[in-house]
Amino acid sequence: MDKLLVLVNGLPGSGKSTLGVALARTLRAEFISKDAVKEALAGCVTEIDTVRELGGIAMDTVWALARTVPRDVVVDSWWFRPRDLRFARAGVEKVAPGRFVEIWCDVPAEVARARYAGRRRAALYQDERRLAEDWDTWAARAAPLGLGPVLTVDTTRPVDHAELAVWIGRTAAEQVSRA
Repeated sequence: MDKLLVLVNGLPGSGKSTLGVALARTLRAEFISKDAVKEALAGCVTEIDTVRELGGIAMDTVWALARTVPRDVVVDSWWFRPRDLRFARAGVEKVAPGRFVEIWCDVPAEVARARYAGRRRAALYQDERRLAEDWDTWAARAAPLGLGPVLTVDTTRPVDHAELAVWIGRTAAEQVSRA
């Protein structure tokens, strides 16, 4: 299969969704957001706070969709390397793309935190609790997954999506020529 899989990763508030949507449009790829899947799944259960593994269930669904969609795919999620590396590796293997890259959305932690704190999202995300309990660890240990080629993109300023698409195309072509 010659499918291209692009993972858009970075701290919460780093601009993943903004970048991912625009990049998918530029690449003429499908955009799949873990948050959109999570919200759709949350609507299926009346007492969502009793479903502790909603994030994992959403990610399993994302990988299944990415594998099934008949075109290139851009997936947006926050993969915290110490917690998520083995799950992400298994997901990428499930999709079995012919070409694969990761985009790391790079912003200073304080910028991402301010953006994250300023969002108003559904209670199912538990953003206030995560800011209080997890943010310092996330900020200190945030890093790309590194499962394939990684491009770090400064998302504190506008991104040239066409230039990014050229890098992805060149990197993906190198993967095909090595195969």
